[in-house]
Amino acid sequence: MPTTTEKLDRARVSLEIEVDPERVERHKDRAVARLSKQVRIPGFRPGKVPRQTLERHVGPAMLLQEALEELIPEVYQEAILAESIDAIDQPEFSLKSTDPLVVTAIVPVRPHVELNDYQSLRAPKPPVNITDDQVNATLLGIRRRYAVLEPVDRAVEWDDTVRADVTVTVDGQAEPHVEEDAEFPVRKDAVVSLPGFTERLIGLERGGPHHIEFDLPQDFSAVELAGKKAQYDVIIHEVKREILPEVDDEFVGSLDEEGITTPAELEARVRSDLQTQGERLVDSDYQNEVVDLLVATSTLDYPEVLVEREIDRMVDRESNHASHTREGLLKWLEAIGQTEEGFRDSLRDAADLAVRRALVLSQLIDDEHIEITDREVEAEIDSLVGQMTGGGEANENTAVIRSLFDTEDGRVSIRNQLMSRTAIERLEEICAQAEDAEAAPRASRRRRGASAAAGEGVEGDEASTAETGSETPDDEAVDTAPSATQE
Repeated sequence: MPTTTEKLDRARVSLEIEVDPERVERHKDRAVARLSKQVRIPGFRPGKVPRQTLERHVGPAMLLQEALEELIPEVYQEAILAESIDAIDQPEFSLKSTDPLVVTAIVPVRPHVELNDYQSLRAPKPPVNITDDQVNATLLGIRRRYAVLEPVDRAVEWDDTVRADVTVTVDGQAEPHVEEDAEFPVRKDAVVSLPGFTERLIGLERGGPHHIEFDLPQDFSAVELAGKKAQYDVIIHEVKREILPEVDDEFVGSLDEEGITTPAELEARVRSDLQTQGERLVDSDYQNEVVDLLVATSTLDYPEVLVEREIDRMVDRESNHASHTREGLLKWLEAIGQTEEGFRDSLRDAADLAVRRALVLSQLIDDEHIEITDREVEAEIDSLVGQMTGGGEANENTAVIRSLFDTEDGRVSIRNQLMSRTAIERLEEICAQAEDAEAAPRASRRRRGASAAAGEGVEGDEASTAETGSETPDDEAVDTAPSATQE
């Protein structure tokens, strides 16, 4: 079966398959056998209609179409096997000619990824420096939790608390949103209701109604409201000023924090907690940075279908699984004022980045020969169960929770996540080296099981955020890396 192949962009291959005329005729005979059982022709029993009679009745085009329904998939499968085409999705078929029969198939194939000289990548991790302003802001937040609110007879000022009836209408909305006797603080850089509202409360007196109008930002996160005019009618019932407690031994003691009895100890704890939080944020940002650096320096060729699949996954997550049914998806899109095409287009850049991150991490796993043992998977399951049960003694609840993770699919998912996590750790080691330092010798694989074998615990991640909608871009890359090219 003569076949011509041509490589196309976006990891696609064009197959041009010429089918032997005798084979076409055999499939036409088989098509006649099928059609003759369906078509009623006077004088002939079902299944006994001669080919010439049937062809005159249905027409040559319909007979050929019926034959191609079975013939094209058959010759396509033979062609990709003969040409060793690694297809990852269904092809697009077209007919170049019918005499002789020449079929063209555009096939998305497995991505091609080259990491190039990734060993030379360098990106120092930034230090975490906690400032006195950060510490003071956190201490202020603690004091505010125990503040006394005292009614005052004056106009609204910053850091007051206001009790009011609020009616808000945004252009394009059929019904206003009404809240009666709502109580909220008026603070700088804090958003109450919609951005721009609190700033316009400053200077307003008790009573009303006060009418407020302003345009929402063009880059407002709720895209259906961006750039539209908001109108508020506010009746202020009460203005309260904030009286903060002094940070002294008595106040610190009332917090009932173990090991903290003095203001100095409280400040030290706050600084330590901020340092820990800052390091976590830096770690997350640094992981994104080094993965994106690897993406930028790699050579990637991948089919568009991978991006479409990632968009499908993102739509499902954003809609809280409304996309499981067509009706559910359309209702959800209507509720947020979006079209399906527009919403998918808004996700395309993020989906494309997620695919590229996943592809380079998957290739790094291969290049570094990263493997995860059954023992490591078991340790991770133990860690996840411990997090959800508080690490107490095993009971019936523990067994139920363990059964959620300890399944065939669950183990595959955990193994993939561990491989991705290990790949990122390896990439961080490479990028964190000094510019002028020689690359340290590296092992053929990352032996993450060494600590477990020595009796140390394997630190576990929190349960996957894919179902909660709180996942970050780096989480997407981590979770999908091993499977992105193995559809």
